[in-house]
Amino acid sequence: MQKKNNLSSQEIFRIGIDLMGCDAQPIDIAKAIIAIFPEIPSSIAIVFFGTQEILNEIPAHEQVTVCVTNEVITMDEDPLFAVRRKKTSSLFMAMKSLQSKTIDALISAGNTGALIASANLLLPKLPGIDRAALLTLLPTKLHPIAVLDVGANPSFKVQHLLQYAAMGIAYQKSRGIKHPTVGLLNIGAEAGKGTPEIRNAYQLLEQLNKTTPPNLTFIGNIEGRNVFNGIVDVLVTDGFTGNVFLKTAEGIASFILSQLEGNISEPQLNLSTLRKRLHYAEYPGAVVAGVDGVVMKCHGDGSPTAFRESLKAISRLLAHNFLEHVKSELSSETHHWSLSSLFKK
Repeated sequence: MQKKNNLSSQEIFRIGIDLMGCDAQPIDIAKAIIAIFPEIPSSIAIVFFGTQEILNEIPAHEQVTVCVTNEVITMDEDPLFAVRRKKTSSLFMAMKSLQSKTIDALISAGNTGALIASANLLLPKLPGIDRAALLTLLPTKLHPIAVLDVGANPSFKVQHLLQYAAMGIAYQKSRGIKHPTVGLLNIGAEAGKGTPEIRNAYQLLEQLNKTTPPNLTFIGNIEGRNVFNGIVDVLVTDGFTGNVFLKTAEGIASFILSQLEGNISEPQLNLSTLRKRLHYAEYPGAVVAGVDGVVMKCHGDGSPTAFRESLKAISRLLAHNFLEHVKSELSSETHHWSLSSLFKK
C-alpha cells in the first residue's frame, strides 16, 4: 500500500473503500469521503482501493492510504467468474485485505454478486451460518427494522430463512433491543399462505415462541403493506423477494418526495428533514451478515452521499464492537434453535 499520510502508530480503525465498479465517478467518491473527515473520529483511517490513474487524483490527507489495483469487476460481469479471474481487482484485493486484517472493514458499491462471492470465499462464516445475507435497516412509523436477505441469495432453502432470523435477532440485540421480534414477509398473514418453503419456515419459526416464554419472538407473516408499521424488529425473506421489496420501497419513497417537492412549499413542510428520513441515499448500505468481517454494500447508485452515510455507519459499528456482539449472540443458547433442534424435527 502507498501511504498519503503521516499517521502515528496509535490504534486506529482502517476502513477500506472500493472505489471502482459503480456508476459514480471514483474521484468524486474519494473527495466526498475526505470532505467528511471533520465529522468522524480521528481514529478512523481510510484505505482507497483503485487504479493508479484514479489514485493519482486523490489529494494527500493524514487519514488516507491508497492501494493500487489493476483490474475492475464491472456490474454486468458474472460474479463467480469475475472473482476467480480478476484477482487484482479492487474488490477482490480489498476483500483479501480484510481477510488478512490489513483493514478492519470494507465498503463497496460494486457488483453485489461478486462482493458476496468474495466474502463467502475469503471470510470465515459466523457460528451456525451456512450462507451470508444482505441486511439493511429500513425506517418505519416506530423504529428501524432489520430486513434480510435483500439480495445476496436469489435461491434459498428453509434453513437459510431460519439463519437469517438468527442473524437479524443478533444484529438488533447488538443495537440494544433486548427481545427482538421476527416476522416473515409473505403474501398474506395466514399461516397457510406462500410457497411450500415459506409455509415450512413459518412452522419452524413458530418454535421460537416455545423457547422464549412468556415473550413472543415470532409474530407471524407480515404483508408488504404492513412492514412500515414497525410491528416487528426483524423481517425475514429470501434474497429475490427482499431485493424486489427493497427497491420498490426506495422507488415509492423517491416518487413521493419528488411529488412533494414539486407541489408543497418549504414553509408548509420541512422537506429537507423528510428527505433525510425517507430517501434511500441518506441511509447506510446493507451489511453483509454471516461472515467474520465487517462488510457493507453501499446501495443506490453508489453516489457520494450514499458512501458518506455508509462510512459514518460502519465507523459506528466498529466503535461499538458490533461484530463481536453478533458473534456472541449467535453462539448463545438463544440461537441454538437455528441449527440443531428445529432441523431435527
